[in-house]
Amino acid sequence: MPKVKAHEGQLTIPVSDEVRKRLDLHDGDELSAHVVGDSVVYTPATPDARERAWQRIFSITDQVRPTAAQAAKPVGVAEQEIVDDVKAFRRARRDGTA
Repeated sequence: MPKVKAHEGQLTIPVSDEVRKRLDLHDGDELSAHVVGDSVVYTPATPDARERAWQRIFSITDQVRPTAAQAAKPVGVAEQEIVDDVKAFRRARRDGTA
């Protein structure tokens, strides 16, 4: 597994071609660091990278279709269920149970 190198306050993270392709990373892209539990998660920070990330998200969410039971719920109820599920997932991930 590639190792991260720290030098004068900068990190060098080797990224395979597969990772670059899957994350749509390009030379010069900036990443924001987020501490999650005992880990660091990097997300695209440049406007162009953010736009590409949103386009990937939209292409996935455009494929999501509700079940008949889900479609019958009021929008506010469905939105609250989503918020609750996201919070539960984040809590489980933070606690190491996800």
